[in-house]
Amino acid sequence: MGDIIEFAQYGLSIKMYDEGQYPIVKMDSIINGKVMPVNLKYVDLDEETFNKFKLEKGDILVNRTNSYELVGKTGIFMLEGDYVFASYLIRLRPKKDIVDSAFLTYYLILSQDRLRQIATRGGVSQANINATNLKKFLVPPLPPLDEQKKIAQILMTIDNKIEAEIKTKEELEKLKLGMMDKLLTGKVRVKVGEKSG
Repeated sequence: MGDIIEFAQYGLSIKMYDEGQYPIVKMDSIINGKVMPVNLKYVDLDEETFNKFKLEKGDILVNRTNSYELVGKTGIFMLEGDYVFASYLIRLRPKKDIVDSAFLTYYLILSQDRLRQIATRGGVSQANINATNLKKFLVPPLPPLDEQKKIAQILMTIDNKIEAEIKTKEELEKLKLGMMDKLLTGKVRVKVGEKSG
């Protein structure tokens, strides 16, 4: 890994607030391989600190401390705006001339079991991956950059289709619950046709 990234960096260990200057990405903002603008807190930073921890599109965040099941959870940052990241995350910045960020993100997601193997067990339910071990993580020989981008695009298309199907399913479930409430409580009556003859 160390050969294909510019650096691996720990996030900010700082008091967070419900409002503030910059949104800070935490562990629970990584959802299905992406950094999402959810569960955000905010921090106030001087310009130098902000520049040091500002996320750029294509940065990859790895959850370094969590339960054994969740340590190594990975997501790519592709959001618009100024964001920084919290201390339980490691930021990887891929070398863009060697590896595509989305391709590497998918590879790390596929390798969750192997990532957990480099984690050290801490407290009762905690595991930790450090940046040094992450840089030593073995990555197979990479296909050419154009091929990596094509592979990532295919997987992203499938992800988008899955997300759309999940949304449709959720909407249908809400519709069904609404119908159940109306029908089972008698708010809406169903006319049953009489038999003739």
